[in-house]
Amino acid sequence: MASTIITVATMKGGSGKSTLASCLAVHWHLSGRRTTIIDADPQRSIARLAEPLLTDVGLDLACGPGTFTVALARKTKLVLGFDLTPALLERARRKASAEGVENVALICGDATALPFGDGSFDVAVCGYSLHHMSEPRLAIEELARVLRPGGRLAMVDLFVPDGAEEETHNGVERARDASHTNTLTRSGFPRLIEAAGFRVRSTETLERPRLFSEWMRIAGWEPEDPHWRETRRRMEATLSSDAGGFHPRLLAGPSDREPEIEFTQSCLFLAAVKP
Repeated sequence: MASTIITVATMKGGSGKSTLASCLAVHWHLSGRRTTIIDADPQRSIARLAEPLLTDVGLDLACGPGTFTVALARKTKLVLGFDLTPALLERARRKASAEGVENVALICGDATALPFGDGSFDVAVCGYSLHHMSEPRLAIEELARVLRPGGRLAMVDLFVPDGAEEETHNGVERARDASHTNTLTRSGFPRLIEAAGFRVRSTETLERPRLFSEWMRIAGWEPEDPHWRETRRRMEATLSSDAGGFHPRLLAGPSDREPEIEFTQSCLFLAAVKP
């Protein structure tokens, strides 16, 4: 049975906070059966850091198209994918269905006001989403609330490298994607998690090489689009200074074509536990 997208309105009680049992009941009713137990490097890394158990109920906060949702579901009893955007949840539903993963429920709502009771989840993940949030602190505090004591959190997101100009870095990202709000610094990321009451157990960094043209096309832009031209202008402006911390360089190519830009995105993988 394919996953079904549930809106928060169908889950809220008088207090506006549902119990996890209510959500499970909705999922079991929609699927007509109890969930079955059913690993690409970021997905495997998140699963490793989260240390999931087959008895766990998990939450993928701001799950997007379900990349981490499905990966976590393969190692747990049930995963709830939660996102603000219905179109992304529909992609997550199709992904879970295509991969035969049935122990997934998808819920549409606000990450800063989760419709779950305190201590509802054993494990939570959040991948490449904080830089899209206008109030990431509130979202992390909500994660801390809905995880049980001893619950594990695994996250990955971009960060601004030490020595880079934050505004220059974020300016490039925002030119490409209007939904980008702010990339945290290398030290600011774990501080945000600790401020919500988590104990950070480990952090790992990854330098991910990218090609500018591929990166832009993922966002839906082509060379003739204004977003492409403005993003490239901003990236090229940092070629000599590396002010944005992307380490950009021009690649040799045909003389009749605009040179490709290779650059690096800095990613931080973080594991934490709720005391």
